Amino acid sequence: MKIDKKLEKAICDDLEARKARARFYDKKEDYESVAELIKELEFYEYVSKGEVPPTWVERYCEEETE
Repeated sequence: MKIDKKLEKAICDDLEARKARARFYDKKEDYESVAELIKELEFYEYVSKGEVPPTWVERYCEEETE
């Protein structure tokens, strides 16, 4: 499924609500929820472009030695 404008707005609204909740309650699990959604969005953006996230390259690809 591709993200259309309506879904994109809902995701952004959810992210802003999670950020506001985290700031208001100042609970670790709320900050973790924000971080998780941000990671998911970054992953989706790379995959939708046919790319691999740079953190995955760093983590899973071996460096080529000469």
